Amino acid sequence: MTATIDPERWLKFIRAEYLDAFIKEGGSSIKFAVPFDAASKTSIIEGVRKSAEASGYLVAQISAEDTRIHMIDQLFFRIADQMPWPALSQRVINKLAVAAHYAPAPDGTEPLVDRIAAANHLEADFVRMEIRPKIEGRVTKCSMLARDFRVAASQLCLAELAGDAGGESMTEAITDWLTGRNKAIAAVKPYQIFTRIHRTNARYLLASLLRWVRFAGHAGVVIVIDMERVLVPSNPRDGTVFYTKAAMFEAYEVLRQFIDATDEMKGLLMVLVPSREFVDPDSPRGIGVYEALKFRVYDEVHDQRLVNPMTSLVRIKSSGGAP
Repeated sequence: MTATIDPERWLKFIRAEYLDAFIKEGGSSIKFAVPFDAASKTSIIEGVRKSAEASGYLVAQISAEDTRIHMIDQLFFRIADQMPWPALSQRVINKLAVAAHYAPAPDGTEPLVDRIAAANHLEADFVRMEIRPKIEGRVTKCSMLARDFRVAASQLCLAELAGDAGGESMTEAITDWLTGRNKAIAAVKPYQIFTRIHRTNARYLLASLLRWVRFAGHAGVVIVIDMERVLVPSNPRDGTVFYTKAAMFEAYEVLRQFIDATDEMKGLLMVLVPSREFVDPDSPRGIGVYEALKFRVYDEVHDQRLVNPMTSLVRIKSSGGAP
């Protein structure tokens, strides 16, 4: 008999112990939530997303069917694609304006700088002149952000500050670079970015993204990854991503690296949702085939009746769900 926990009970612990406290205070955690029935999988994914959004987090939802999760750069691109980059820049500019003793911009459809100027009875050009050096001091020179990321973040803020067609073009070029839509480095060279995003630098850029989101005033980032596809043993040839045995090992190594880097990832909750085969000791694709990951998350000793909802790996089943 395998002990399981109801998804609602597990989500209650996640909200109370992680979303409302630990993650919001700058901690990070990687959780494997293994559904033992179809209803539980839906409850986990939707429950985590709704709880995170209600608590002030930005959420990135990823499926291994359409994202090659064994490639960290592809993971970064998919996460970045779900971030509201212009809104983050506006929040940072407003924060810098308030720190300089200006009234914040009220809600509206006008360009941000015009709203700040109107709220303070100033000319827009004067506000631009005042805020620009603060962006340089707090963002461009921020050593806590990777060099290319802080340049990109600075340029996005300057684009919002400009509030014109040139600013829109700048925002489009930089967000295309951040999301992998355009990998031609020539598109961002005019903005002092000279490096492509690839496997060796994507993790540093993700750590910077997490810091940027928190600097903008959000509680953090929650990433939910449906990794059931990784456990599929043979190629269904349905046009979606298939993981060879080598790709499966690479995916597990990427997850192992995330676990080891939690001290660097501030304000992150990552929830991995595999299929039941993940914890099957006889499965050729289960966690047991990659000991470097298994030894970090697997509960070698666990109660046959009770589940500890705080562990890294939890087996989840809806009350009354079919086995």
